[in-house]
Amino acid sequence: MHTVAYFSPKGGSGKTTAALLLALGLVDRGSRVALIDADPNKPLVRWAALSTWKGEISVHAAPTVQDIREAVREAQRCAPDWIILDTEGSERSIMALAALQFDLVLTPLSGSQLDLHEAVKAAEMLRSFGRRAGKPVRHYALLSRVPAAIKPRMLKTAVAQLRLAGVRILPTPLIEKEAFKALFAIGDGLDALEANGVWGVAAARENTVRYVEDVMEAVDGAMAVDQDSSRAGLSSQR
Repeated sequence: MHTVAYFSPKGGSGKTTAALLLALGLVDRGSRVALIDADPNKPLVRWAALSTWKGEISVHAAPTVQDIREAVREAQRCAPDWIILDTEGSERSIMALAALQFDLVLTPLSGSQLDLHEAVKAAEMLRSFGRRAGKPVRHYALLSRVPAAIKPRMLKTAVAQLRLAGVRILPTPLIEKEAFKALFAIGDGLDALEANGVWGVAAARENTVRYVEDVMEAVDGAMAVDQDSSRAGLSSQR
């Protein structure tokens, strides 16, 4: 069983969308996934209420940090191949990571200076958490909600600042797409969006496939420490 957590001290960074896209991409590869929704607003619980994937994806609510351990135990009873934790957007959400030993922690961020600052803060918090736990946390930043028209120079500036702070970055960013937003209005996966006439599903699917491949490589430890990130903002925007 593999475990991935999404953590950021800041709300609105794209954690929930990234968590759901990873779950959908893993199911497409034949895996069973348990999603733990630790956001008090329960966005993944609401998505599940609209969806028919009751076997491949289970969703477990953990509205408070104290609920997470029980949610993990409930998730494990479903015998998933992957457990994915979506934390709330606050500094206290780092306490959620104590509920399970995670293979990988991802911090989504846009290219804004505020998000960059919070991503660096997240990395520092996770390093401290790893020292206290006696095991380093495998952590990557994930550029998310990236506008399709963003200039490569702007993206490279964000990547450079993260690297300067010693933060590793997944090569593929999640591009801002209407299809990703529509998932929470329609439910189910990208196929359902296509059936409902949502525009841009093919590009959204390609972006998701590349992103899921990156996550799987990072979990396996196969990804290089200093990725070139040349794919970021280039291949994903085609």
